[in-house]
Amino acid sequence: MLLLLHLVSLWMGVTSATTYWVTLQTSSRGYSGTDDAISVKILGDGGTVTSVLRNSGSEGFNAGQVYKYKLSLGNVGKIRAVELYTGGQDAFLFTWVSVRSSSDKATKYFYNVKRQLLSRDSSEGVGKVSMSLQGDKSYTVLTKTGTKKDAGSGDVGLSMILEGEKGGRAYTSYLEPKEGSFHAGAVDEFALRNMPDLGKVKCVTLRADKNDAWYFDIIAVQDEDGNAVQFSNEFKKFLSGDASEGMTTMKLCA
Repeated sequence: MLLLLHLVSLWMGVTSATTYWVTLQTSSRGYSGTDDAISVKILGDGGTVTSVLRNSGSEGFNAGQVYKYKLSLGNVGKIRAVELYTGGQDAFLFTWVSVRSSSDKATKYFYNVKRQLLSRDSSEGVGKVSMSLQGDKSYTVLTKTGTKKDAGSGDVGLSMILEGEKGGRAYTSYLEPKEGSFHAGAVDEFALRNMPDLGKVKCVTLRADKNDAWYFDIIAVQDEDGNAVQFSNEFKKFLSGDASEGMTTMKLCA
């Protein structure tokens, strides 16, 4: 009888439940949270599954928080991509989401590299953010904020593109310090996972989306083997989304 039920379930396309662990990091910006429903779609080489992470009307997402979920869904096999989407118009900003499952045990990290807000209101954001794995390498980025007047920033909207000797590029979401701001003289550390194999990092491009200007002295990038490349602020300029305050983008090469 058990064998018959198993064969029937296979014929109907029913698979045994798989456990997924989903972690979501919201941006630290004040307007990043939402009370709207947020759903996740997990895409693998064996199919897709979808789940609501937060029901509309319940306790919502707050800015600068990490939310963790344990879901029981069908088995998608190897996890390849993730989509987040919203059912409401209350704009929501997240920086990354990670997923692992009982069948694909390595945690996969996906970054909001286009830095898009989720919202059904097209004037505020997009209804869906799609993210794919960039690779399987990890890097650590260190930033050293300068000590000159007004060097720190509470909202510069910093993101980076790393370029390596192998010709690849790694894209980040917003890089936000744990305390929310870049403080004068402080060193901040950012972990980048599931990035391409760049080989030796040759260049880094900094981009500012927001207008609270930031002045840094040094950017350092370290790979899994501890090899580090250091980039100095050779332009001696502030970084800001407002071109009247500083450079909106800055490319530095070793």
